[in-house]
Amino acid sequence: MATAPARAVNGTLRQVGARIRMVRTRRRMTLARVGRATGLTPSMLSMVERGVATPSIGALMAISDALKVPMASLFGPVVEHISGGSPVVPRAAQPVMNTGRGAQRRLVIRDAANNIELAENTYLPGASSADRPLRHLGREFGVVLSGRLRVQVGGEMYVLRRGDAILLDSSVLHRFTNNGKEVARTVWVNVHGNRWST
Repeated sequence: MATAPARAVNGTLRQVGARIRMVRTRRRMTLARVGRATGLTPSMLSMVERGVATPSIGALMAISDALKVPMASLFGPVVEHISGGSPVVPRAAQPVMNTGRGAQRRLVIRDAANNIELAENTYLPGASSADRPLRHLGREFGVVLSGRLRVQVGGEMYVLRRGDAILLDSSVLHRFTNNGKEVARTVWVNVHGNRWST
């Protein structure tokens, strides 16, 4: 019998998969077309849509990029930073995305007007942002708050320790891996430009 946390993860996976399928069919995109855009196989995408496979954060970023929607929207409504309203986004309103593979992303703020996201990413020892390097539109930069993070950008490899920062072109294949012995925590900014414009 599944535990309560396992049931919650399975329920979230089904909801995410259903939202991916809904957006894909609304945009009249086949699994093969999304696969070509993301580098994921149609069979893997089908398993994600059915909620039977646990996609990595990198895979979800690539899928959302192919579908031209914010990744956070795959998890449900997102609190936007609205000019003129309160500048505060309470922690309880910040969606958390767990991959089930030791990586977690908490979307701190999403500025819809400028397609900018600020997130806190956490990687358990051995965890990665994706099974293999992925790419998507935009630019990103971040800083390591604790632990150590190996960053692959194209054919180059960088090791970031506490306080180290990096800026990269998101359209270049990239992957983040915690190759240390303690939890790696980062603050990350994704600048997507016109990625979600229709």
